[in-house]
Amino acid sequence: MAATKPLVKKGIFALVLVVIAVTFYYLTIWATPYYVQNKFAEKSAGYVNTPRFGAQPNAENSRVIPLPNPDFLYSTINYDLKENVLKISGIVPDSTYWSISAYQENTTNFFVENEEKVKSKFEYYLAPEGSTSEVLKNVPKEKIIYSPTTKGLILFRYLVSKAYPVKILEELQHGVTVEKLAK
Repeated sequence: MAATKPLVKKGIFALVLVVIAVTFYYLTIWATPYYVQNKFAEKSAGYVNTPRFGAQPNAENSRVIPLPNPDFLYSTINYDLKENVLKISGIVPDSTYWSISAYQENTTNFFVENEEKVKSKFEYYLAPEGSTSEVLKNVPKEKIIYSPTTKGLILFRYLVSKAYPVKILEELQHGVTVEKLAK
C-alpha cells in the first residue's frame, strides 16, 4: 500500500498539470484573436468607420498593416455598426488583383470578394447580422454584407503591377468612400 501512495500523488499531479496545460492552450487560442484586433483598434482610434490608407510597405512603415506584403497596397476600415449601416464604395482595377475582406471582432473572416467577381465599381452595405434597417429594403441581397459582430475590420488589397503602378493604385485606393446611413 505504501508504494501506491506516491504513484497516486504523481498521477494526480500529472492530471492537474494536463488540465492546466489544456485550459491555458484553449484560453490562449480563444483570447489571442481578440487581443490582436483590440491592439489594431487602439492604433486606429479616431478612424472608426473611416477608410485608412497604407502606403506601399517598406522597412519604415511595415507595421501599419500587420504582416504586409510589399507587392500590395492596403486600406482598412475599422468599423462599428452600433449606430449606422455603412455604404462602402469605390473603383476596382481591371487588370490586377484586388480584394475586399471583412473580419469580425475576433479576426474571423466572414466575407471576401475579388476582381474576378466584382467588375469596375463596387458598392456594399455593411450591417449587423439580422438587421431590418429601412435603408436596406431596396438594396440587392448580394450587395449586403451582414457582420456577425458590431465591430470589426474591412481590409482592401491592391496588387502593384506594370498595368497599375503605385501612383495609379493610390488614386483608386483613396477613392474608397464610406457613407454612414441611418440605422
